[in-house]
Amino acid sequence: MFSKDVHQISELQAADGTALALHRWAPEDGTPTHGLLFYVHGIQSHARWLFETGPELAARGVIAYALDRRGSGVSGGVRGDLPSVEAVLEDYRLGLDTARREHPELPVTLLGQSFGGSIVGALAAVGGLNVSTVVYCTPALGQQRARFGSVGLAAVRQLSGQERTPIALEDEDYTGEARYLEFMANDRLMLRQITDRTRATMVGLEDSYTELRVPVAPGPDIHFVRAERDPIIDLETSEKTLRELHGDFTTTSFAARHHYIEFSPVRRDYWDWLAGIAVPAVQA
Repeated sequence: MFSKDVHQISELQAADGTALALHRWAPEDGTPTHGLLFYVHGIQSHARWLFETGPELAARGVIAYALDRRGSGVSGGVRGDLPSVEAVLEDYRLGLDTARREHPELPVTLLGQSFGGSIVGALAAVGGLNVSTVVYCTPALGQQRARFGSVGLAAVRQLSGQERTPIALEDEDYTGEARYLEFMANDRLMLRQITDRTRATMVGLEDSYTELRVPVAPGPDIHFVRAERDPIIDLETSEKTLRELHGDFTTTSFAARHHYIEFSPVRRDYWDWLAGIAVPAVQA
């Protein structure tokens, strides 16, 4: 069993005063810490979905951080609402900078899962990334373009306000395991709807890393993680978009047939792989 002290939550204040919850899973006292992983969660999930991943990484010597996106998890803000691209990116810069300040000696791995991958892509495109490694896990890169086309994108960009749209995904798209499906069914913090301006912000984030079609300058090591089959993400589009953004990257496939690898039968293989990526070979 893991110590309850492994998981802690601190409160950050965004530029507009919104309270943001920063989760941390740290190795127990006496366990050497060799790396830091900052996890950016997907559109429906929140940091508590790392209830196994966080402790497992901590047990492997990696301190894990995850920010509840504004309007998600236990962070403040209107539920399911993202007011602008700038607000989202500033929130994540704040969270990442906080983690870095707390552990300036550790190499940093930034991971974007699903919609979190689009946020990480935008961070990379608009301001560079002062991290050692970036992991895009089943990332929602270029998915808005694949779904809507140019005319549809123009219409979504014009959306604003608080009118809500259901998120048209099934829990069974994420996992096939009964205990995780039960967790999701009882998760009162799981987003089931988003606002119109969130939809516009999602397109805006994608615009920030696709409009110029100029690869990001060389910097961190880039990894693309994919499932064998993903019911949610068009992985070919993701891979093509990632190549346009970063140029070269390393692809790692896991024998999962659902979207959320952490809730799949190969999760332990994934945790081992993540820990290996987050801890440089010279330290490991």
